[in-house]
Amino acid sequence: MEPRTEDEVGPLVEHIYELHNIGPSTISDTILEVGWPFSARDEFLLYIFHIQTLGPLRCQTSPDINPQDIKPAASPEDTPELSAFLRNSTIPHLVKKRDVPGVQLHRQSPTKILNCTNIECLQISCVVGRLEGGESGVLKVRSRLWAHTFLQRKNDPYALASMVSFEVKKMPYKDQPAKLPEGSIAIKTSVIWATPNVSFSVPLWVIILAILLGLLVLAILTLALWKCGFFDRARPPQDDMADREQLTSDKTPEA
Repeated sequence: MEPRTEDEVGPLVEHIYELHNIGPSTISDTILEVGWPFSARDEFLLYIFHIQTLGPLRCQTSPDINPQDIKPAASPEDTPELSAFLRNSTIPHLVKKRDVPGVQLHRQSPTKILNCTNIECLQISCVVGRLEGGESGVLKVRSRLWAHTFLQRKNDPYALASMVSFEVKKMPYKDQPAKLPEGSIAIKTSVIWATPNVSFSVPLWVIILAILLGLLVLAILTLALWKCGFFDRARPPQDDMADREQLTSDKTPEA
């Protein structure tokens, strides 16, 4: 059954990307691109419902988001967490590219990594306008994990990687630097199947009560056996002992 509303699709997955100019120079023209893990073999992975920007960003997607025309959940144009994120961003963010061999990752973990090299990615392209030193542009992507795709592959761990890159095209100066800033990074969203925790701890008072009840039952059983004479020592009859002594004396040879 196909989902008709956003809540029926699956768990919420939100990414917030910040392009922060640490300064002191100003940048006037930058391209920000995101390769989003969208589908594989005609099955959806991370299904985007809404894209929100803050700052001098103009974004477009290819293909369009929400191709199934599923009714999205209500989302305000300026969410409080996005504004707070931008206001509280005082730590410089440096984006560096890390090259990790794929074979080494495969040996370390059985997780199946899905990225733009082996699945179909939705491209988000943003033109970033003028950013003074210390200013930022923010891109927020609200999506849902398409649960039906992964329920058919239970207990298989996956990592959905979105590829983010930026490239400064121009600076508002007559003399341009020989090399303009650029960078890229992969952001992974892990799909992990959680095992229900069925373990529980027994309270101490339950253990003490069980021990006391066990001792009480043992005492009652011991008393009952004692009343029945179970612990009385069995002694041989006196007549039998006398006969045995006489028989022994008769067999003694005369000197």
